[in-house]
Amino acid sequence: MGELGRRFARVNRASLLKELTRAYADEWFAHYNYQFTANALWGHHSPSTTELLSRKSAEAFARTNRLAQRILQLGGQPVSKLTDLIEHATDKPFKLPASMSDVQGVLKAVLDAERTSLRTYQKLYDRTRVKDPVTALLAQECLAAVVGGEEELERLIGDRAPGMKGG
Repeated sequence: MGELGRRFARVNRASLLKELTRAYADEWFAHYNYQFTANALWGHHSPSTTELLSRKSAEAFARTNRLAQRILQLGGQPVSKLTDLIEHATDKPFKLPASMSDVQGVLKAVLDAERTSLRTYQKLYDRTRVKDPVTALLAQECLAAVVGGEEELERLIGDRAPGMKGG
């Protein structure tokens, strides 16, 4: 984004870049965690769940690219080393069950991660909807995707998973 475009983003750019970087790091971890889980899951329900997790991994990876582009447009730099992502991510571990054959437990862990993303994108949207319409649109599109993901996971689990609150 050019100079004029950056000026139209009437928010504290340093704070916004920090928030975007956190979402970027979270999406990298989601991508990795979903793909790892898709590879490690086993049991009689695992083929359809593996397909779901692989799709969710690809969606998370696509969001990393969109967030990276916005970070660059605002004059920032995405995290350059994978090992540095942990410093920028939400401080919330992916809570996998003890057994990778526990499909319900895996789905609940993914639902919890999805709800963490939902909160992140809602906060980002609320913060930017008036002062930075470009970032707000990105947040809104990501928010719509994770709201759909939450609904899909709740249907698969079969209840609202009340104990899972996200970060």
